[in-house]
Amino acid sequence: MNSVVLFGGAGFIGTHLVNNLLQKAESIYIADIRKPCWHPGTSLPSDKRIKYVYCDVRQSIDEMLFEPSVDCIFNLAAVHTTPGHAANEYFEANIYGAKNICKFAEKCQCQKIIFTSSISVYGPGEDEKDEELIPMPVIPYGTSKIIAEYIHKEWFNKAQEKRMLTIVRPGVVFGKGEGGNFTRIANALQKGFFAYPGRDDTIKACLYVKDLCKFLTMSAYRTPGWYLYNFCYPEKITIKEVVQSFKKTLGYRAPEIVLPYPLITTSAAIANRIPLPFIKKMGLVPERIVKLVKSTNISAQKLINSGFRFDYSLQDAIKDWACDCGSKSLY
Repeated sequence: MNSVVLFGGAGFIGTHLVNNLLQKAESIYIADIRKPCWHPGTSLPSDKRIKYVYCDVRQSIDEMLFEPSVDCIFNLAAVHTTPGHAANEYFEANIYGAKNICKFAEKCQCQKIIFTSSISVYGPGEDEKDEELIPMPVIPYGTSKIIAEYIHKEWFNKAQEKRMLTIVRPGVVFGKGEGGNFTRIANALQKGFFAYPGRDDTIKACLYVKDLCKFLTMSAYRTPGWYLYNFCYPEKITIKEVVQSFKKTLGYRAPEIVLPYPLITTSAAIANRIPLPFIKKMGLVPERIVKLVKSTNISAQKLINSGFRFDYSLQDAIKDWACDCGSKSLY
């Protein structure tokens, strides 16, 4: 590939993806409203092929910001942290972003788009969900993502014989710089205590960021067509297995207890009335606790049938993550 554009490429996944693309592309544009590596724990090599362009995907995108020829577009741009934003913010960024990126692809005659959607389009539940299931999102983020998928499909349908669209629905992506629930779990274990909210058998569809970036890079070489994949480990990994993997791999010895769900949510609600920033930083938000209780049971069979193979098991991924962090606190 000569030139690729990563919309929303300055964050966690984007900075990891750049490292993969450096092996393939001659020019890599990071198009974002924030400069690269704003996300704690992320970094980029010093390479003249990497170019940053300020770009707000909620607005019309000027094709003159990039080289005349763009071979592939990665749409990583999103307002995604849940909870954390008003409903309209998800819709403005994720829906207008999809529209403007697809319009940009038409203007610069780019025939390949890879879009990272989300398993949130399915909604939570104990039943297994595959790509044939009708999406039924229950939160604004999931709703905005499924609408964005339809917008990308409209772009593809205008010239199916020459366009390639890959839509990936990742589960919980973890790794260096994640800063989400996996990081909070690891830090709690390192500090010596972890409590399961209500249950310890919640299924969590998850994946290591390096495996995702490997797949996204491979997708750039697909032939014309429309491709849709869930992306997570094929095993049904529970939150207890995640905790046990952290403890086994990193030597944490924190005791584990299961607290009654009403008790922990009530305590979190009371704590959030105290205006101290560290409370939310610790993840003591009722909506986040709900996410730890509700399963995301996602099928990865289609992904496995495609021939993709994970480079990292859950434990291997945690070990590699720790190595990237200097074998100290995960971030």
